[in-house]
Amino acid sequence: MSSNDTAIPIFKKRHDTHEFSPTESAEIRKEVAAEARAAAVAVGTWVLESPIGEGGSQQRTPIQPMPFRIGRSSGAQLVLPSTHVSKTHAEIYTDGLTLRVRDLGSRNGTFLNREQVKDGPLHDGDVLHVGDYEFRVAREFVIEEDDCDDAEGTIVQTTPLSRNFIQGASRIRELIDQAAVTMHFQPVVTLPGGKVSACEALGRGRFEGLPESPVDLFALAEASGPEAQAELSRLFRRKAVELVKDRPEPPRLFVNTHPVELERPGLLESLEELRAYAPHVDLVLEIHEGWLAEIDVISKLRNKLLEINVGLAYDDFGAGQARLFELAEAPPDYLKFDRRFVTGLGTAPVSRQRLVAALVAAASELRVKTIAEGVETTEEASACVRAGFAYAQGYHYARPMPVEKLFEG
Repeated sequence: MSSNDTAIPIFKKRHDTHEFSPTESAEIRKEVAAEARAAAVAVGTWVLESPIGEGGSQQRTPIQPMPFRIGRSSGAQLVLPSTHVSKTHAEIYTDGLTLRVRDLGSRNGTFLNREQVKDGPLHDGDVLHVGDYEFRVAREFVIEEDDCDDAEGTIVQTTPLSRNFIQGASRIRELIDQAAVTMHFQPVVTLPGGKVSACEALGRGRFEGLPESPVDLFALAEASGPEAQAELSRLFRRKAVELVKDRPEPPRLFVNTHPVELERPGLLESLEELRAYAPHVDLVLEIHEGWLAEIDVISKLRNKLLEINVGLAYDDFGAGQARLFELAEAPPDYLKFDRRFVTGLGTAPVSRQRLVAALVAAASELRVKTIAEGVETTEEASACVRAGFAYAQGYHYARPMPVEKLFEG
């Protein structure tokens, strides 16, 4: 089915009805009213589908009323309780012609078919990501038998979930059990100079029939519940350490964590196991800046990490808001500035450059090492040096690479 087939009907252009006879005008008005009813039905029968449990079972949420707001706030039509979801994240609406989705200035963005979207049309079968939630956009097709007006003549049909939802969600367990993943490593360099000081470990899937992207894998794991997501996150960390621990001089290793791990037991235990498995590897745990809002949780975590000699980094600092007061209460070892601070910094107005330099200086006053993320050009690299960043990471220095390439030469 083409995307044009799934859009809300577009009204045809009309001539002024005064040009037609009374009978013709009546027929035109009847046709316009029928198209209006068809448009209303099309809007009212759209749903968001998400997999739950095993075997492809699904949860279906009608997209109504319009506009249909999605967010963490209790006032939203669809409430998603996750720190990766903004209070008012996105909304689905109709412009009278098509069904559309628009981002409402969210912290982590709204993604349609894996591409970030500010405002775009929705079609049957599209995949929508809001934070760490994945949905498939679907439409129930209303068929009128013999054009009858009674409810008994209406047949509702729904297209099935995509193969990626059903088969992928059920096979993620096999991937975890077989440890069918690998890691790529992106260098973190010192400023100035650009000498490699550490690297961030980034997971990749290696299971036939499943995606390679960790974002997609975590979305599939969600269908099996939060424990599957936590297991996948632990598997990625274990694989990262396994790949570097026997190198003559293993690098300082930044490893990631999934948000569900901070909501359930097992995170510290998994890190203690890694420390025992490779006591000589310098580990730094990255958590999202959004968790700074839970200052009690973060303070306790920081103290526990100190006990087992694991560093702490706040990732994507400033992606939502620069939490300076919380930062002072629970300062990490490293603070990774979100790329929005870095992109275009070399040609940015002086006021923006001064703001970034002031935030870097504030972190330095707390003895926190600062890292600029997403450095892609020479101009941005020079601007980061002027701003006072201690480290940088981005395509300007190196892309994520297999472990063998990391240790070449």
